[in-house]
Amino acid sequence: MATPLQDPDAALESPPAVQEIPDYVIPPDGYNSPEAIAQELEDLAAAHANVSLIEIGQTNDAYPLRIASFIGADSNASAVGLPAILVVANLEGDRLATSEVALSLCRHLASGEAEILKRAQVFVMPVANPDAAMRAFRGDLPWRGAPTDNDRDGRVDEDGPFDLNDDGNILWMRVANPNGTLLIDEQDDRVSREADASASEAGVFELLREGSDLDGDRARMEDGLGGVKVEANFPHRWRQYAPEAGRFQLSEVESRALVDFVLMHPSIALAVVLDDEDNLAKPPSGGSSTDKNSTDPREDDAALLKILGKRFHDSDDFAKPRSAEHGSGNFADWLYFQRGILVLESALWSAPLDVDPPEESGAEDSGEGTGMEEAPAEEAEPARDLTDEHKLLIWADAWYRGAAFQDWQVFEHEKLGAVEIGGWHPLVLNNPPAELLPELGTHFNSFIDSLANDLPQLRWSVEVTALDNSGVFEARAFLVCDGLLPTMTAMGRATRKQMPIRVGLELPEGGELLVGRGQSAVERLDGLGDNSEFHWIYRIPARGDAARIRATSKTAGEALTVLEVK
Repeated sequence: MATPLQDPDAALESPPAVQEIPDYVIPPDGYNSPEAIAQELEDLAAAHANVSLIEIGQTNDAYPLRIASFIGADSNASAVGLPAILVVANLEGDRLATSEVALSLCRHLASGEAEILKRAQVFVMPVANPDAAMRAFRGDLPWRGAPTDNDRDGRVDEDGPFDLNDDGNILWMRVANPNGTLLIDEQDDRVSREADASASEAGVFELLREGSDLDGDRARMEDGLGGVKVEANFPHRWRQYAPEAGRFQLSEVESRALVDFVLMHPSIALAVVLDDEDNLAKPPSGGSSTDKNSTDPREDDAALLKILGKRFHDSDDFAKPRSAEHGSGNFADWLYFQRGILVLESALWSAPLDVDPPEESGAEDSGEGTGMEEAPAEEAEPARDLTDEHKLLIWADAWYRGAAFQDWQVFEHEKLGAVEIGGWHPLVLNNPPAELLPELGTHFNSFIDSLANDLPQLRWSVEVTALDNSGVFEARAFLVCDGLLPTMTAMGRATRKQMPIRVGLELPEGGELLVGRGQSAVERLDGLGDNSEFHWIYRIPARGDAARIRATSKTAGEALTVLEVK
């Protein structure tokens, strides 16, 4: 298919229909803006008694940071004694689909039909990085934060990418450079590939973000708006002196507010982070130990991720998403490695790599007049294997009729001369068309509901015997943990940041403990029936109330039973 650079007068042809796929619109069309999501949360809280909003801070752009709290209809106002689940979405800012799915969960929880609220309180933060999300929604780069001097020249935010050709998007530039490492691919001239030195190839251009050298220091687009990433500002594996990581750990209001919220809610037994990383599609194998640089969980916790990951991806309706590289200083790592909370991470969706290609057509040269022309080959080279970018372009041509990738167009740059501007539209590779969001939301809501039976649940199994007629009794009891999850993760045991289970014998007035301990603790119980045994001998008045035993866990709630002879 000819491009305007090859033949400016040639009309672009629509790609052949390769599958029966609707003609989707490009995100963010059909998506809610962060402001619209905030408004809907307010409407839910006003309309439903079991919904409340907690404001944990305010961003640099004056957007409120809000977490929606949901309790069951039968729960008391503060949900005392219930374990909690925390769902946080879109820390990167450009993962708009994760915010939509989290909003769908909020609607489901507010409806009163959610099974999970029978067993837990649920906290949901649909937009964890409103500044970046708002900019991404407008078509800008998802940068946020206070102005930073990234190039250390005494000025801040003076030289960032911008829309040179006024097409509404900040894309990429192919810039001719004899020291560049890239070539135009022979199979699809939209693809920029690395030159193969083993085949005596030399690169002829480099890729740069669309923009210019506004400050005249010969470094291009090195100091744009803001620049600190929330997802690089948390304590675990925080990178000192990395500009995007912030001046110090938790320097950003978004990261500090989230950490404070978690510390004030020790009942959080499980967290779900919806963003660019994923540990459910390909769960890690885990390790026997961890340290300050660890990225793999403990083996026992990894086994839980495998079980839950298999359940989450038990449907063939959506392909497993691809995870971004494991970043430093992210929220999920802090939750797990420093707080001991089990974290489920999902990227939710990735652009498919398995769409059937159209009929093959001959490749043509491109780049005329830009210094990036391909030399004519004397003999036809064997076709290269399709790269992921080739596959993504096949998908984009089928789903979006070619509109997801802007073909390279010549632009006369005031400082660089003739360049080509084009590339992927900013949101299409990580956010599905809006038509797919309802199904993604329904699937996620069902998964969250399924966790009700997985949360640790304490119960007592007791046997009480009267030793004589004077009110002396012997009680043997087992504290049992039902559900899949333990009361404390293997990592929680290592960090010692989570509270053990408190166990107490409660005697009526005039009662006396003869054998055993009135108060004790159990460090943790695994799920699926793990238990701990207790033994007491005690005396109670003849006409007094019966004794009781109570077990209390921050992450598993409370188990209370009356000691009666049966």
